[in-house]
Amino acid sequence: MTLRFENRSVVLVRAADAGPTYMSWTWMDTPDVPHAERLDSENLSAAMTMLDQALLSPLPLGRGEQSQVESKEDAASRALLQGAFASLDGERKLAALLTEAALPTTLRRQICERFESHGTVHVRITPSPRIARVPWELLFADADRRLLDIALVTFDPPATVHAHRSVLPPNWEDVRHLPPLHVLDPRLPPSALEHGFRQTLSGLSKNALLDGISEELESVFGDQAVKIDVPRKFDRIALSDALQDGRSRLFYFGHVSSSPDEPGSASIHLFDTVGPPTSGRGQWGMAEPFRSLTAPGHAASPSQDRHLPLCALDFLLGTQQCSDERVWSRYGSDRRNYGFEIWPIPCRVALIACEGGVDFRSAETFGLVIALVDSGASLVTTTRWTLPTDSAFHSIGKVRRSTLPTVELALVVDRAHNGINAVEAVTHWQRDQLRLWESNPGDLTYSPIVWASLTHTVAIARQVDSGDF
Repeated sequence: MTLRFENRSVVLVRAADAGPTYMSWTWMDTPDVPHAERLDSENLSAAMTMLDQALLSPLPLGRGEQSQVESKEDAASRALLQGAFASLDGERKLAALLTEAALPTTLRRQICERFESHGTVHVRITPSPRIARVPWELLFADADRRLLDIALVTFDPPATVHAHRSVLPPNWEDVRHLPPLHVLDPRLPPSALEHGFRQTLSGLSKNALLDGISEELESVFGDQAVKIDVPRKFDRIALSDALQDGRSRLFYFGHVSSSPDEPGSASIHLFDTVGPPTSGRGQWGMAEPFRSLTAPGHAASPSQDRHLPLCALDFLLGTQQCSDERVWSRYGSDRRNYGFEIWPIPCRVALIACEGGVDFRSAETFGLVIALVDSGASLVTTTRWTLPTDSAFHSIGKVRRSTLPTVELALVVDRAHNGINAVEAVTHWQRDQLRLWESNPGDLTYSPIVWASLTHTVAIARQVDSGDF
């Protein structure tokens, strides 16, 4: 196995939005005793509204289709100065509302009982879109303890992911000797800037991230020449070449975007632009290219040299829908290829900074996480909401310039992904952060807006009889 969760009580939790939201759960050692409840719609709506107001996603400034939304700067100020994650009292109120709305009393009681008799519980959740951004670890198990204190929480992809999976991931122990691939705040084409896609790391933060990752590489690989060697203009061709070399894991720190209710649109952003293969720079892909903004709310038709995101459909389908042999040849092929052939995904992946786990917010659960799982990942660690930059903590939150909460999160995940029990390592760190947050109320250095953002989607290789589906 790649990840070890043996000797724990395990509960499978599933949710579905069908008018109201329904939640069912089953303990693995008593599969013939299922449980189910309907969540209170009013309570859930109020709790999710408070959560939305605590996050950095810009909110509408009015009602109706023509209403404008906050600027990213105003949204960051609201979240860091007024949102629930700006103070311990506000965060505890939010956690209490979410607990009552999204974690049934019976399930909470059972988790506590299992913890007392068996130790840490493994909670495996497949959320519905309505509750996909709930920070489960912060919810109260009882009056004194959070779920984080007594449980490990992971996400399960839909069971159908395991049917006809393109690549079964290897055991971590068999590939951990391979070098990792780090793609850190990659440079983007100029056409991405007008859409607000700027560098996510300032000089101080970037240097700290590079230094921390370099130290980790040296501690793991010693004298072997393993370095962070991604070029500044790193595009999808370069990503393919780097992954073809054989990698133990992939670590991406940068922009992730998606279009609401458009499965497959979730994308990472590299130095890719639209254009014919003969141009030497132009790329072919399945995402919608960025358009020139000609006036507020209006966009021109896509043209050559416009930024082209690398989307989940690309990772899944590759060049299957491209008939241009010149595109195939850029990947060293004379035929159409699937995504896993072009970008062979390592068994561990981290997507840090933006909302990488948007898959679970769509009615059809498909995005970057599911595409990466299909292509060979057994663990995808990502964030359930957009993170504040360290610069925002400094300028808005008045946090000391030497304090880099988002970089610290990235380095914790990077170190954890080098070990056998990656999820457990991150969970231990989150417990420490919770204690610091509770003992330093109002200090944004320890705000859960960063450390409670993480999700771990686990999809260990399993053999599936296709006749079961």
